[in-house]
Amino acid sequence: MSAQYSETPSGHHPPVPLKTIGDIRAALREGRGFPGDREDFEADLARALDAATETDLTAVAAVIVDYRGRIRLYSAPGFDDALQEGLDLIAEIKRSPQE
Repeated sequence: MSAQYSETPSGHHPPVPLKTIGDIRAALREGRGFPGDREDFEADLARALDAATETDLTAVAAVIVDYRGRIRLYSAPGFDDALQEGLDLIAEIKRSPQE
């Protein structure tokens, strides 16, 4: 049986605009991301910038899109409930006898 998800966030922040690198950095400083995302973002961005050329910033854009998505996912209403449902399912599978 799946859990019902509420329309209001369960302890998460409301959505924020994530249009710039500064917006992403600010959101990560506020804890709007997964553990380690703040440091990982800076490292991933630096690697992408080092590999980029003046005419190809595709890798930089990919890092920005990835972390913007991670922040939105982590901040989504019902995220905690969905995560707990997954953890409960894993625990149930581990408890059931192996065939």
